[in-house]
Amino acid sequence: MSAPLAERLRPTTLDEVVGQPHLVGPKGALTRLSSSKRLPSMVLWGPPGTGKTTLARILARETGHGFLEFSGVTGSAAELKKFLLDQKSMPLFKAAPPVLFLDEIHRFNRAQQDILLPFLERGEAILIGATTENPAFYLNPALRSRCQLFDLKALEPDHIRAVLERAVVHEKLNPPPPPELLDWLSHWAGGDMRSALSGLEVWGDLPPEDRSLASLQSSLGGRLMFDRADGHYDLASAFQKSLRGSDADAALYYLSRMIRGGEDPRFIARRLMVTAAEDVGNADPQAFILAETVSRAVERIGWPEARIPLAQAVIFVANAPKSNATISAIDAALAANDEPIPDSLRDANTSTARKAGRGRGYHYSHGDYGKAQPFLPEKLRGETFYEPLRPQERSWRDKEEPDPSKLDVLWSAWIAANPEGGEIPMDAWCAELGCSKEALARAVHRLGSGSFRVERALKVIVN
Repeated sequence: MSAPLAERLRPTTLDEVVGQPHLVGPKGALTRLSSSKRLPSMVLWGPPGTGKTTLARILARETGHGFLEFSGVTGSAAELKKFLLDQKSMPLFKAAPPVLFLDEIHRFNRAQQDILLPFLERGEAILIGATTENPAFYLNPALRSRCQLFDLKALEPDHIRAVLERAVVHEKLNPPPPPELLDWLSHWAGGDMRSALSGLEVWGDLPPEDRSLASLQSSLGGRLMFDRADGHYDLASAFQKSLRGSDADAALYYLSRMIRGGEDPRFIARRLMVTAAEDVGNADPQAFILAETVSRAVERIGWPEARIPLAQAVIFVANAPKSNATISAIDAALAANDEPIPDSLRDANTSTARKAGRGRGYHYSHGDYGKAQPFLPEKLRGETFYEPLRPQERSWRDKEEPDPSKLDVLWSAWIAANPEGGEIPMDAWCAELGCSKEALARAVHRLGSGSFRVERALKVIVN
């Protein structure tokens, strides 16, 4: 049985590798390692079809090391350990430590990854791990500290087009595919060389009378640009940032990308809840309530219907007023020093505690809602952690009424000076009384009832 086209065209030297100039260019990191013949343990991190397996094989061959391949998809941790112990007795280990290529290394949990450590520490193997997931999330620190990390990028359409043209010559395709088909394939692949070559192979297997761009498109269907192992966190980041930036269209687009890629709807719902709390907060508390409700809904209905409530919540959160006052407030509080709790606020449920002065001076707030008392520790009094940013949040403080005696003094003086009425200097009075315009308006309305008619007007001034 013939090997797939992607395997037949696999590069055998670094010079044949396309893309990744930061790694395989004249001054690339892997080029320098290959030239020095010294190969450290490393992890190759990047999207599918960018050449991780190819680079591992080339590096092992060009530096004179044997090559052992093991997959995290098909092999267990116990099988890996047995594999290493069995290979240790082989002649391959005697001359130079072999390269152990561990594909999909993120499939092993952190405890299972510890199996590799003794072999690396004793110099009995050189690890080249390949992963499509962020190593910071999936590899344990001990293993990461022993490996260099190389980041591979998705291939550009021009890179893919060049290899497709090489494949047409190599396979002697006759008649050759039209240029527009190669252009379409190079973009359809989404940076994945393997997918592009597989697509070309599909075209070559079509009956001669059926070899057209339309037939190929029908045979291949849509290309999933995302899965758990391709841009998972990048898409989640783009999704949340679009919500934060109030771009509902972009947020819906990234939602659709995750849906098409088969993302767990519960993960999407969690991102929505985080955004509703972090980026909307109390500027519109309904955003979090809706996001949490949708989270429960998707648990019950699943795909494909879950797309509807998710889209509803996405549109709401994207269009809601934004404020990060909540996350700023809790982060500011977390940064504060630990200080002794005031005795008046400490638990006083036992006679021993009361004799020690616990609870002394505490005023039961329901007895007089307006009576002020300090709650912060003494050294933190005057600190403000919560700073409302939007009018919707500041409305809570609008409920704080101005001091009646101070307002009465201002009111009496103003009435004496303006017996016919007029415009009250709201800004000056708010500053002096320490209240909002809304609270002051309510208090003035009560003072003037019966003698004056209080009106609220919207003034438009032409510059």
